[in-house]
Amino acid sequence: MDYYERKQFRKSRKWKEFKAKMRLNHSVDAITKEFLVKAWNLHHLDLNKDRYNDLSDVSKFMCLNPKTHEIIHELYKWYRRDKKVLQRIQDTLNKMEEYTSEKFNSKDVL
Repeated sequence: MDYYERKQFRKSRKWKEFKAKMRLNHSVDAITKEFLVKAWNLHHLDLNKDRYNDLSDVSKFMCLNPKTHEIIHELYKWYRRDKKVLQRIQDTLNKMEEYTSEKFNSKDVL
């Protein structure tokens, strides 16, 4: 399916009913665990365009808030090129957490 066909499919009754059914079973973003917003996305885990309209396996979909959905797609682009990118991101986040939570000693302050 090309972009236009996928866009048309998301307007179909089949897709809308499937998405509504998924929403009944999920109230939070699968990644952040925050409540789903009104404009939430149903994310395809199988990105093969030829299987875009295959709704036979609910485990191949996840409910995400728009920002999470955008981030997952961006991360996946990097991940496909370099599997170690996630470890570098985790290392960076750990450093951010460590540095942010450090306590200042009065002698260290100018």
